[in-house]
Amino acid sequence: MEVALQYQSVETKNKTVRRRIEAFQSSGKLYLHPDFPFYYTDGVRYVVSLFEADGLLKDMAMQAFALSGEENFICIHLCRNRVDDRWVQYSKRSGELLKKGRISVGLPLEPGTSICFYFIGRTLILPTEF
Repeated sequence: MEVALQYQSVETKNKTVRRRIEAFQSSGKLYLHPDFPFYYTDGVRYVVSLFEADGLLKDMAMQAFALSGEENFICIHLCRNRVDDRWVQYSKRSGELLKKGRISVGLPLEPGTSICFYFIGRTLILPTEF
């Protein structure tokens, strides 16, 4: 099934990824990352596998951990507004922006969309798993 994504047009692939994320059912299982001490859910694992961006998982968690000094809850948004403009932003629960930076990885997101993750304690989760 994942092989079929390779042969789809960019627009079709973006829509397919979004549908798969929306339909995903989490089991509640946690995984410990081998290179950095944080946990992530099977939902996060699934999204990262669809994005084909394994390094992004660790990068998001490391940055969120660095920003989490006094905050136990960090909201992470992966965003896309144009074909070549993708970024990640980290904010507090209140919405106050903590950091924003460009992403060089090509994310299969439709223009004008974003995907959200939460970093709570040392665990990266999808909002639907909260």
